[in-house]
Formats: sequence, C-alpha cells, structure tokens
Amino acid sequence: MQRGLTRGGIILCVAIGLMATLLTPAHAQKKTDNQIAVLAGEWKVTFPKDFVRVYKIETDGKVSHTSADGKSWKGQITRKDGMLVLYFEDGTAIERLTLGVDGRLFSEYWDPKADFPDKDTHQIGIGIRQK
Repeated sequence: MQRGLTRGGIILCVAIGLMATLLTPAHAQKKTDNQIAVLAGEWKVTFPKDFVRVYKIETDGKVSHTSADGKSWKGQITRKDGMLVLYFEDGTAIERLTLGVDGRLFSEYWDPKADFPDKDTHQIGIGIRQK
C-alpha cells in the first residue's frame, strides 16, 4: 500500500492553492494596518485660531471632512517611513498623524506638501474622538 501524495496529487494541491489565491478578491488579501485601523471614527481636530476640521476616518485609512466654509475634502492615510501620513486628493497639503498615549490625535500640517518632513510644520492640530 502506497502512503502520502503521488506526484500528480502534489501538483493538484499546488494548483488548487494557486487558484484559491488568484480568485480571492484583492481587498481580502490586503493586510490591515492596525495603527491606521485604530483611528477609525470621527475626530474633531482643532488648529490654531480655532480652525476646526471634523475628520471621518475609515478602517482602511480613507478620510473625508467638510470644512467650515462647506468645502468637502477626501484623503488617504498611508504609512511612509514608519509615519502615518494623510495625503489629500487635491495634492496640495499633507498631514502627519500621531495617536497620543492619552487618546488624542495630533495632526502636523504642511502646505505645500513639498516642505514635508524636512521643514517645520505649518500648523499643529489636536483631535478628540467624537464617535
């Protein structure tokens, strides 16, 4: 009696594994970045001179907010060199986000984004989780 897999059986197992990988949707293959996912929710971020933004952050890092003048913005949080960076769709500004040990969200803002990270930040906002 022969035990184990035959050559044909091994090839079949490998083929099935490859097909399962290829047929799995891309979103299911992505690994969640826990440092981004933990930011999911609604944040009220206050910058100097009482300039306020309310960010809605999804677990995948998608961000939306509406400014006081009614303008809508969208962006994406990604990891760059170990930092969490919020890139806006319009491509002008950039923010580095840091979750403090006290639960506040610190947002360092650069405009233009070419100043990031070598020049001093233009503004720093402090966020409080709303939801």
